[in-house]
Amino acid sequence: MRKHFPLFLWLPVLCAFAWPVMAQTAHVTAFTGVWKLNVAKSRFNPGPPFKSFTLTFTPDGTRRLDLIRADGEPLKAALPWSDGKEVAVAVIEGMRDITATSKIEGQSFHDTWKENGNIIERVYGAVSPDGKVLTITVNGVNKQGGAFHNRLKFEKQ
Repeated sequence: MRKHFPLFLWLPVLCAFAWPVMAQTAHVTAFTGVWKLNVAKSRFNPGPPFKSFTLTFTPDGTRRLDLIRADGEPLKAALPWSDGKEVAVAVIEGMRDITATSKIEGQSFHDTWKENGNIIERVYGAVSPDGKVLTITVNGVNKQGGAFHNRLKFEKQ
């Protein structure tokens, strides 16, 4: 037992170095988890607000959007974190020919969403210091060609 005792002393050191590597591989970020829109604390310009919106950031590096627009039309989509590369958005309902470029930087992220090669949204998101609120600002163009500016407040579930 005594000759193996020094190995036990190295175990915590090895774990300390392995954790960041595993976290990066698993895409564990400040965003990981389920976030629900707080409509009352959000601003929609020009509006109207969404009926509901849930964002899910999974440890495998996937982001899922599940929302219901003001007119009751659902939108469901999924996309991988792209780390600055343009990726296709897997549209389940509500959109077609969409790509996105995402970049996480600590507690914030930047997205550019395109439809048929044209920029339709620029998105900036940041997690609060306590990790409980995700604020997302979205500037874009709607289907009618009008500009919109939304400030969405999500709460971690």
